[in-house]
Amino acid sequence: MAMSSSFSRLQERIREKIENPGARAVTYVAFGDSVTQGCMELGVIEYERVYHQVLKRSVERRFPGTVFNAINSGFSGDSAVASRVRWERDVFMYKPDLVTIAFGLNDAHGGPEGVEPFIRSISELVERLRCETDADILLLIPGMMMKRDNENVHETHRKIVPDFIRVAEAGYLAMYVEALRAYANKEQVPCFDSYVLWEQMERDGIDIHKRLSNGINHPDPAYHEELGEALAHKMFS
Repeated sequence: MAMSSSFSRLQERIREKIENPGARAVTYVAFGDSVTQGCMELGVIEYERVYHQVLKRSVERRFPGTVFNAINSGFSGDSAVASRVRWERDVFMYKPDLVTIAFGLNDAHGGPEGVEPFIRSISELVERLRCETDADILLLIPGMMMKRDNENVHETHRKIVPDFIRVAEAGYLAMYVEALRAYANKEQVPCFDSYVLWEQMERDGIDIHKRLSNGINHPDPAYHEELGEALAHKMFS
């Protein structure tokens, strides 16, 4: 099986664990916001079909004999800047072999003035991971959020709909997406562009709001499954 050179450390650890069952388990930390946590519609958290667990199962199928621990370090409502307070506890303490970083949906509400702090926080986390761990790193470019009111929005969330529509109309999320793409390209950080998947949905005539479990910013379980399998393909094909 051909494997991406961008994830050589991860691949080395997988081989090590297969060849030596007594070796430390391969550890993956999924770091991010509510999407990473597995939040769906109001009051529902998905534990099995969230993308990092889909990736875990895909790795186990591809490499029988390995042990691949996926740590859910997602936190609803979090942003790249605010996440600093939990870097040590939720990322570094696990001595990871792989870290995915998924922010931007909440950050986008900061508007144009929030772009620089957003990228600075991502950059500083990446640099610390590069300096203090042997982990391979993958940035996840965020997917889309709501662009209009829709039937999937729970009554409890109606009060926040105007703010999300304001963000959509101003194009703030696309601004953060472009900044993250530019950063990843400049610093040669591997990334997976989830946003293009949603753009393709729109080109295919799909109403993206039907793919948002809460009608706002939480993709449905089927999307998580697609994303998890796509990540596995990127790392091991």
